[in-house]
Amino acid sequence: WRAESTYQKQSAFAEDEKELLKLAKKLRDILKLEEKQKAGESLAQNQLDKVTSKQGLLNEVTALAGKLPGDSDVLDKMQDITALLPASTVQSIQRKRSKEQERRQTREKKQEEERRAPVFMCRHDRPILSVCVSADSRHLFTCSKDGYLICWSLEQKLLKAILTFAGHTGAVFTLDISSAPPLLMSGAADGQVKFWEGDPSRLAPMSVTSPKSTLEHGGRVRVLRWCPSEEGAEGRRFASASEKLGSKPAVIAVWHALASGETKQLFEIKDLPGKANDLQWGRGGKPKLFSAHDNGYVGVWLAEAPGSLMKTIKLHSAPVSSLVLTSDASMLVTASHDKTSKVVDVSQPATETVASFELDRPLNAVAVSEDFQPHKAGAVVLAGGKDARDVTRAKDMQEDEFEAKVLDSESGKIAAAGLGHFGPVHGLLSLPRIGKGAFATVSEDGCLKVHGLDGNLLHSDTLS
Repeated sequence: WRAESTYQKQSAFAEDEKELLKLAKKLRDILKLEEKQKAGESLAQNQLDKVTSKQGLLNEVTALAGKLPGDSDVLDKMQDITALLPASTVQSIQRKRSKEQERRQTREKKQEEERRAPVFMCRHDRPILSVCVSADSRHLFTCSKDGYLICWSLEQKLLKAILTFAGHTGAVFTLDISSAPPLLMSGAADGQVKFWEGDPSRLAPMSVTSPKSTLEHGGRVRVLRWCPSEEGAEGRRFASASEKLGSKPAVIAVWHALASGETKQLFEIKDLPGKANDLQWGRGGKPKLFSAHDNGYVGVWLAEAPGSLMKTIKLHSAPVSSLVLTSDASMLVTASHDKTSKVVDVSQPATETVASFELDRPLNAVAVSEDFQPHKAGAVVLAGGKDARDVTRAKDMQEDEFEAKVLDSESGKIAAAGLGHFGPVHGLLSLPRIGKGAFATVSEDGCLKVHGLDGNLLHSDTLS
């Protein structure tokens, strides 16, 4: 048991510090005796011997003080004694402490740089918040609270991380990729929008990639959406939504970006009922933006300066968490924490609700099949679940709380389910070019899964 003892002998520096404090106590006693002498008081012989030993003790203090490490603070505890030391000794000690402090700061800075140095990520180690797909449907891109983006190859059933995008200093909430040329963008809690090379074939496999450029957006950037009707080398527009952070209010903004990542703000909307949880670009005569809000409303905005409010649509009794447009952009489909999804005809000024779907849990995300038509064809996919903070104390948790449900458009009944997550689903993405139609899910559990509309698991970032 002695060999396994965790006791360690104190360092010589600690012993020197102890000895210094003992000497300081003896010197303080001598100083008191000297004060008595000055006051005319007679001292006994042993007291006189102590006074005589003062210089010898000071020599010992000087020698020990010179041996102290630069980061020792023992001299700060005995400044009355330090004042008795030769000025040259004090200056030498101060220079030594200054150098030691510089070395320590350099060491700590290096350690911090090493800790923050980007590393290749085989998978996310924090919740995944959003997902998007390349134009050729060969790669998925995800972002996470771990501060990274990952590019995944869909070549095999077990998803393979082939690229890591590093540069954000906070949770990455949103990402989107343009089609031609492919430009990936991401927004995060650090208030920045970063632009990245979006063509994996132009990057070294299994590498860590840095951003092409950075936009200092401000606020916590929650939503980014490229305008789907624009592409080309001359650039395209994108919309952003951020929530209040410090003096920066919640805003919706529209920007113009070149393929290089250079950006220019076109206009900004500040008169909001609160942060926008999602955005979608409308089509038709006037360019429009749809925004989802915590008050249960969807806002319809003119997507040209000055970004006038065209209409508000009251759809839900709880926050609207997600928006998606049908393939022909005639219908807007919502998901809400009130456990319902509404289908709104946005091709007509009346914006009537033409269908409604419901599950038994808060909804965080929605997707629709390419052939979706309310009450006629296709399917709507809904997912969510109680917030991770409420899971442990919730009494009405469902056994299938975190499954993504595929609902038949005509009957409104559950036709299939995407299984496998054990935390709230944060994002859904329709993948019409995979198999006979599929969808991707990302979750609080840090996992990415792809299911067919029949519920079969097609791809996953884990073996289970």
